[in-house]
Amino acid sequence: MVLSDLGSKISQAIQKMGSADIINDEVVDKMMNTVSLALLQGDVDVKLVKKLKENVKTTCKVDTMASGVNKRKVIQNALLKGLCGLLDPGKDPFKPKKKRQNVFMFVGLQGSGKTTSCTKLAYYYRKRGWKTALVCADTFRAGAYDQLKQNATKAKVPYFGSYTERDPVVVAEKGVERFKKDKYEIIIVDTSGRHKQEDALFEEMQMVHKAITPDEVIFVMDSSMGQAAKLQATAFQGAVDVGSIIITKLDGHAKGGGALSAVAATGSPITFIGTGEHIDQFERFETKAFVDQLLGMGNLQGLKEIIEDKNVMESQEKLVQKITSKGGEFTFRDMYDQFQTLMNLGSFGKVMSMIPGFQNLMGEGREEQSQMRIKRFMTVMDSMTNAELDSDLKIFNMQPERLYRISIGSGVDQRVVWEVLETFKQFKRVADQLKVMGRSGLDFSRMHSVEKERNIQNLAGAMSPQILQRMGGMQNFANLIKQMDSMGGMNMHPSGGGGQKKSET
Repeated sequence: MVLSDLGSKISQAIQKMGSADIINDEVVDKMMNTVSLALLQGDVDVKLVKKLKENVKTTCKVDTMASGVNKRKVIQNALLKGLCGLLDPGKDPFKPKKKRQNVFMFVGLQGSGKTTSCTKLAYYYRKRGWKTALVCADTFRAGAYDQLKQNATKAKVPYFGSYTERDPVVVAEKGVERFKKDKYEIIIVDTSGRHKQEDALFEEMQMVHKAITPDEVIFVMDSSMGQAAKLQATAFQGAVDVGSIIITKLDGHAKGGGALSAVAATGSPITFIGTGEHIDQFERFETKAFVDQLLGMGNLQGLKEIIEDKNVMESQEKLVQKITSKGGEFTFRDMYDQFQTLMNLGSFGKVMSMIPGFQNLMGEGREEQSQMRIKRFMTVMDSMTNAELDSDLKIFNMQPERLYRISIGSGVDQRVVWEVLETFKQFKRVADQLKVMGRSGLDFSRMHSVEKERNIQNLAGAMSPQILQRMGGMQNFANLIKQMDSMGGMNMHPSGGGGQKKSET
């Protein structure tokens, strides 16, 4: 049972409780029995599960609650708080400071994904404007320096290591000294992988720690270890002061829940999680956001970070400015750019799971199917001329024979070309509504409540009824926009931008 299964089971238990005709202590007991079973199946420690169950039941004495209290909300909040408590040790992680040298030392078991995580963290900070560097002090494992060198080159991060020096202390000292001299802000030192039983390697780790005096020691752990992670993490803490933890391979293992809760119980906060092999499949861990997303309640803060990281907002603003200006029209070129932006965001399933109510929208196997469909639509538009790309259906209405030429050029059935046109009509309806509202109509924070509700209803009316239904109806759509607006900088602009693309005249 992977984490998404665990989240679905807990979410279903909450929904079943919420739909009960009468909320009493018996209903709470049934919900907590289902939640406890799901957590145990997810490899969460039985003592932690028992403690969670007792805390929720103690907090939610439904039969003694005053009349008028929203019992469903109280129970749900108590459970969410308890789940967050399983993962949060209550300790703030180290925060690097700009314009000073912050040294991170990575430790962990061999094969845990430590070297890859070093590169991912360096890439994460580099993308956010930090001056980052990598040092390979793993002289024990054959090929360790080659791996770091290859990863660092891909991430465009400077690196230091040696093929001849076998003393990791010397390599670590030289690397840190060099990058400190060059004023690098984030210096990440990778060390040899080891087990708690290997005393010699633990002594080596302590010597490296003493030589470079890192600001933060990060323990990297493979989620497949489950509850056993606590023993290893505790052993490492006994050797060096582990400040935070990164959990890897959390994208599909049955023991992820056990690993998360077991490590949190050691007292060191989880700061990042690895969700795939690629360099950008690396997320900052925020307890409440993680639990909310796990239960299908979304993670708008995480979505905002992805949008900002991919520079989507700038292209959105350009498109909105274009279609709301006098004479501005939404064209096929704009739709092509929207598709390109969507593809650049990464995993569809991941993005969808960050939107409240969208977690199960893709369904089993539908993510790949949806991506292939968009790629097919883009192939069709690749066969359009500049005149066609800059049109809004008028050219096809006047000269329908163009559709045959496009289907031949793109190697698809003419039916697919018609699907592209129908999809364009849906985008165009939303764009036309935005044009009527004007640019100021997109800033919901400055509207009074009546105007805000009217504009939200107008936007919903321009959408496909099927899409609106999948979003949970009008009420969920309105709540989603209000949540985005409350975060600032997440106005409902259509995605995309006005880049130029090739084609014949």
